Amino acid sequence: MALSFFSRRLASSLLVLLVSACALPSPQQGGLPASGAALVGQEWVANQIAGVSTVLAPVPRLRWASAEQITGSGGCNAFAGRAVVSQGALQVGNLAATGRLCVALPQGGQEDRFFAVLESARTVRLVDGQLVLEDAAGQILARFAKP
Repeated sequence: MALSFFSRRLASSLLVLLVSACALPSPQQGGLPASGAALVGQEWVANQIAGVSTVLAPVPRLRWASAEQITGSGGCNAFAGRAVVSQGALQVGNLAATGRLCVALPQGGQEDRFFAVLESARTVRLVDGQLVLEDAAGQILARFAKP
């Protein structure tokens, strides 16, 4: 009986693994892992943040100043910090931002979501000319386009 239970659990686990592998995007579908060096000098403008596709002006911007340094604007506050990309995996360090009070502006909540997305992002991919940030589970956190 124990062997039968173990066999069913193993078969079930293998099925879940197989289905999960099939759901991952392949490079042929346009999802290519990005590298820090390939992103240097490019500026990206947010067109979706945390599932919200209506991004208000001034639009948050992201730029790789070097292979391990990002800069940009949350729409109100400028920021800079360390961001290391290795085979699509992203590690964002502490970000330094200016301290302008933006809460009264409609963009205040948008900027908060934007900074939360940067902190939560664990992968970065290039998909159909867009930069896509995802969390550890592969959920899309933000999409960016070239200005």
